[in-house]
Amino acid sequence: MYKTNHFDGFNNIRIFYRSWLPKRPKAIVLLVHGAGEHSERYRHIAEFFLKEDIAVVSPDLRGFGKSEGIRGHVNTFADYLHDLEILIQKIRKDNPCIPLFLFGHSLGGLIVIRYVQQFPDLTNGVILSSPALELRVQIPFLAKKLLGTVSVLTPGLSIQPTRWRKLAEKFPILEPYLPKEKTLQQDPLITAEYTARWLTELMKNGMQAIAEGALFRFPLLCVYDQKDPIVHPRSIQLFLDSVSIPEKGLVSFDEGYHHPWHARYQDKAIDKLMIWLKSQL
Repeated sequence: MYKTNHFDGFNNIRIFYRSWLPKRPKAIVLLVHGAGEHSERYRHIAEFFLKEDIAVVSPDLRGFGKSEGIRGHVNTFADYLHDLEILIQKIRKDNPCIPLFLFGHSLGGLIVIRYVQQFPDLTNGVILSSPALELRVQIPFLAKKLLGTVSVLTPGLSIQPTRWRKLAEKFPILEPYLPKEKTLQQDPLITAEYTARWLTELMKNGMQAIAEGALFRFPLLCVYDQKDPIVHPRSIQLFLDSVSIPEKGLVSFDEGYHHPWHARYQDKAIDKLMIWLKSQL
């Protein structure tokens, strides 16, 4: 069964979410999408899980998709965690005996990491997909200082990557960060703008996630690409090295994709994910 709904998130921001629910679920996967995305982009994964009698619940993060909030903005990264906490408490209340796994891609992966580091008692395992711990492009020191100042003085100032097209011609490393015009035309729910505050909160929490890796204590599967053009793979390895739990599964590719679930090896990635998930059940 597929259905949509809303809940009141932190500070009464209305959060939209989708659910794919079998009659007798063996487990529930709470799937958190990446930056600019929304939950509908993971329908193919949710339907795959559904065939295996695994439920999927996937919210649109505040400021993305059909949820309320300034586009591509967050006051503090903790707002994401509080929204997730509210949804998890709802899921746990309705399904107290069913194992719950958290699955986050990119921005969603960082949110999941920071969540379990601060709320360490409400999940059975974690799936990370290209977690946004550090951007591949290196932002110069002076640019970071300027960004930090703008974040404090005008936190809602929008940074629109679509305006960087000419700059990307001179610096090709920026190209992967720019949304494709065709994608924007085909999918009106894609968000193509972010604020200075959102970017500073992303970078700050990426560093904190690595520094506090020892707080991560759940069975873990991490899927990423060694040539990811957006997230630096060294940050993922640093995080994995800092996590001391013995149950660490790793699936790595080497083909230059950021999104395993929309890459040409997506079937292999999904198969590996299912093998790990079934082993945890």
